[in-house]
Amino acid sequence: MTALALVHPNLVACTIPKPYPPTRASAVTFRRQPLPPRRRTFTVTSARQRLPDSRSSPPLRFLNPLPRVAVVADGLAHVHGVGQTLAQLGERGLRGHEIDLIGTDANVDRRLTAVTEVELPHYPGLRLGVPSLSAVAEALTERHYDLVHVCAPGPAGIAAALMARVMALPLLGSYHTELQAYVRTRTGNPTLEATVGAIVAKFYASCAVVLSPSKSGDASLERLGIPTERLFRWQRCVDTTRFNPSRRGTTRLPGRFNILYVGRMSREKGVDLLAEAYLEARQRDRRLHLVLAGRGPEEALLRKRLGADATFLGWLEGDELANTYASAELFVFPSTTDTFGQVILEAQASGLPVLAVRAGGPTELIEDGRTGCLVSPHPDELATAIRGIACRKALLQRLTRGALLAVRERTWNARWQSWRPDTRGLTATARPLPPESF
Repeated sequence: MTALALVHPNLVACTIPKPYPPTRASAVTFRRQPLPPRRRTFTVTSARQRLPDSRSSPPLRFLNPLPRVAVVADGLAHVHGVGQTLAQLGERGLRGHEIDLIGTDANVDRRLTAVTEVELPHYPGLRLGVPSLSAVAEALTERHYDLVHVCAPGPAGIAAALMARVMALPLLGSYHTELQAYVRTRTGNPTLEATVGAIVAKFYASCAVVLSPSKSGDASLERLGIPTERLFRWQRCVDTTRFNPSRRGTTRLPGRFNILYVGRMSREKGVDLLAEAYLEARQRDRRLHLVLAGRGPEEALLRKRLGADATFLGWLEGDELANTYASAELFVFPSTTDTFGQVILEAQASGLPVLAVRAGGPTELIEDGRTGCLVSPHPDELATAIRGIACRKALLQRLTRGALLAVRERTWNARWQSWRPDTRGLTATARPLPPESF
């Protein structure tokens, strides 16, 4: 993660030029310079650099409250995994920091007024609010934020990145979505894919630090030209008090062996692959029944293709979603474009065996044969794996035990303890931890 070194208001880090440079922070020296009482100065330091030990460094006194972080996000109502992560961040906060979630969607701390809404091209039903630059500027100035965290190159994210540069505020980005892969899958247009890739690259190149959820995300960012030394891990977690096996049987599903899919019903999520593999598997095992929780542009086609052999539940939330996880027999994750796979953690925590394709973030969440199963993204192989798991009770039980053990250390409470701000003396330093600590 990043390290925020807060300095006394009457000291300024004079070796860091403004606007904030998109390179590794250099050693910081200080000189006295009178500043307005509310001004605070800090630097974002790479985890590969060693911060001075506060026991051997002279204490730096400061009179300001906790550092404030503005987290700016787009389309939270449409993004399951990212939305869950940011909701937890907003609910639990971050020790030693004040966190405000900002965006045009509901359920944020500071809602931006949208001057208009735009529907994403080639993606019917996905609309994003577009805030004015003045609204973003007002939101960032009224709370005197120390750091701006942007989550995606959407309208609010781009506006916040621009204003952070104008206001000389350090900018941190987090990478969640393979937008280039989405464009390639939905349009097949290499020119449009290259254009979107250039926009994404420019957006994250403006960030001093970029948080990535997986090695797959790291590789994508490196292909976009983001230097390796600016990439840090931000793994997501799961609420095991909500998602757990004790809920099994609370929801009655229609099939004898229910296969669950949770997420957007869209081409880039692999729903075509899922439908083809499921229909092939069901020809040989009539016990199988597919249950889909979610919506998306391909829903109508899936309903027509699957007919009575599948049940469509729409979007589920809260206890209703948790009960559905725990009441199914197998969870299938067919996407090849995900950088993480939040729904995999939710399924594992619910005691539900997971079958995923061997691509992207899921390869780091699943140990094949122990905490789940991984197969190549081909209909025949996925169908064979579905039938093989469905008819082997001992394998189902082994995968359930392994999954529950795998998520035991991925709870929000456990991961939140990894962030240990050092407040000894009068220095406030959030020390960077190695990637494996998150």
